[in-house]
Amino acid sequence: MKRIKTRRISAILVLAFVIIFLAACGNNKSKEESLNLMTWGGDFIPREIITEFEEETGIKVNLKEVTSNEDMQSLLEANPDQYDLAVLTDYMVDILRKNETIGVLDKDKIPNFSNINPVYQSKYYDENNEYSIPYAISTSLLLVNPSAVEELGADPIKGYGDLWQEELEDKVVIVDWSIEVIGVVLKALGYEYNESDPDILAEAREKLFELAPNIVRFETNTPEDSLINGEAVAGFMYSNQVVKGLAADENLEAVFPVEGMPIFIDSFVMSKEAPNSDNAYKFLDFVLRPEVAAKIADITNFTTANNAADEYLPEDYKNNPVLNIPDEVAANTSFYIDVASVLEDYDYIYSEFKNK
Repeated sequence: MKRIKTRRISAILVLAFVIIFLAACGNNKSKEESLNLMTWGGDFIPREIITEFEEETGIKVNLKEVTSNEDMQSLLEANPDQYDLAVLTDYMVDILRKNETIGVLDKDKIPNFSNINPVYQSKYYDENNEYSIPYAISTSLLLVNPSAVEELGADPIKGYGDLWQEELEDKVVIVDWSIEVIGVVLKALGYEYNESDPDILAEAREKLFELAPNIVRFETNTPEDSLINGEAVAGFMYSNQVVKGLAADENLEAVFPVEGMPIFIDSFVMSKEAPNSDNAYKFLDFVLRPEVAAKIADITNFTTANNAADEYLPEDYKNNPVLNIPDEVAANTSFYIDVASVLEDYDYIYSEFKNK
């Protein structure tokens, strides 16, 4: 009986060992075949692209959608070993590389990085192109109804400074964010974004208050609607909104302000403690394929940073200068740098302005 009992115990121990071993193998396999990706919501990285990658590689993409750069920052800093890749706006890339939350990328594992347009490389937040890969580019610019402007007796709108014409009373729509609005004023005065000099801000405040009679609406989500329905004849808004306006009304035109315009570059970064870094590199190289990058750009209506994607883009995209930004226009753009340092002062001025 003891021998039989001993054999049973041994068999149980062997079985337990086998189960533990298989579980461990299963866990390793799961880890090797997954990827944890944090990005913006709203199909910012199209679902069909993710599905295509999963079907080709067998790697499961675990998607975490958030609503702000600051949320991504908090999650990456609190749990660096739970995320592989994140898509961040330029200023946040700068913050996270300085606090060493993100790691230097191994370009040898991303052969398709050579497809990135040099115009969108070597920026202030990543001078040596070590930490980030440009993914989606957007700008803020003007949407105008030229014939309606002419009917009002105003001069053609070529830049921010033209928005102050008295003929445009109650005819201008503008996004509802202090940084953007005061940025428009600073540019109209010949200054750069995010000026903090008290004398310059006092001048900008006075100039901003002069614009008040012309503002018909502050609108962040759908400012293009004000031009489509005729409420406004000119507006300052984001590039994807301009694209929607142009598609809805052939009388509207996009205007790249002569003073220049702000640009936003959302880029991929890798957590310094990425648990699935090899899979992350595979995904990065996948989305940098020319045909994949072109498909992403066409779906999202963002400007692609991928030079090699041009031949795969549809003609209506390539013929749309708001999406396919000419290099000379891209060169006349500026970033909002160190927003946090000026936000309080800008918010105070902007609050005064809106409550006037």
